[in-house]
Amino acid sequence: MRIIDGQRYLTTGDLGAYVNRSPATIAQWCKYSDILAEKNEERLIPKPLIMNGQRLFTPEQALVVKGFVESKGKYGLMAEFNRKRLGKRGQEIKKRVRDREKEQEKIQVEMKEKELEVALSKVNRAVDFKDRFKHIKKNL
Repeated sequence: MRIIDGQRYLTTGDLGAYVNRSPATIAQWCKYSDILAEKNEERLIPKPLIMNGQRLFTPEQALVVKGFVESKGKYGLMAEFNRKRLGKRGQEIKKRVRDREKEQEKIQVEMKEKELEVALSKVNRAVDFKDRFKHIKKNL
């Protein structure tokens, strides 16, 4: 923690310990937030005070970051940024995700076909059962 002009500030290490994330993760969030700010989009986390190359957050900003960490809607927000940052490996990840989605669609189709087969077999069994006793009705 740093105190500058009577104001308390948390470093990325302090903030990381507070929100249970690594300082490197906080740094990546800052970089991506800066990119979003350049595009005139909403930042993921508040803009820190940068002094001597060190990112410093106020306690109020730390609460906002904690809310971001706990929010459920954050998954996938940084996917595009991470894939660009990872380069070739990011492209491979993108390909694996596409392949997994195709496989899931294929499994869904197979499950629907099996459900249809089961439903048709039940209908056929009911029709066969009904036809089995027709001769008894005729003899009565």
